[in-house]
Amino acid sequence: MKKLRITVGGKAYDVTVEVLGEDAQGLGAHMGAPLPPPGPRPSGASPPVPGPVAGPPPAVAADPDLIRAPLAGTVQKIFVGEGAHVEEKSPVVLLDAMKMDTYIYASRSGTVEKIEVRPGDTVQVTDILLRYRPGA
Repeated sequence: MKKLRITVGGKAYDVTVEVLGEDAQGLGAHMGAPLPPPGPRPSGASPPVPGPVAGPPPAVAADPDLIRAPLAGTVQKIFVGEGAHVEEKSPVVLLDAMKMDTYIYASRSGTVEKIEVRPGDTVQVTDILLRYRPGA
């Protein structure tokens, strides 16, 4: 058992922690850095600097001949076939993201040139779902 003091929102809490399978130094080594000494930081010490935080995905240039995934998910259904004509605002792909169905619609009329995914595929934001040629 180890006694630790945790400060949350300026209020200090004394807690008892049971370390399983490793001692405190082993735990620090396992995490890639030694544990800091207990107690307050020396005056003038800087607070720890957090690591990098993932930001939004990079912007992708809009290509009117591509339909891209607007979110990460799993392809459930494809409503069109290669060579098929699609009308603007007609559903082309059904994605499942976190147990919610999201229909992906054609942004304009055209002919499906190539389908880049299959049902069951996992896609990430901006992955290409299908390519099409604009036209009547």
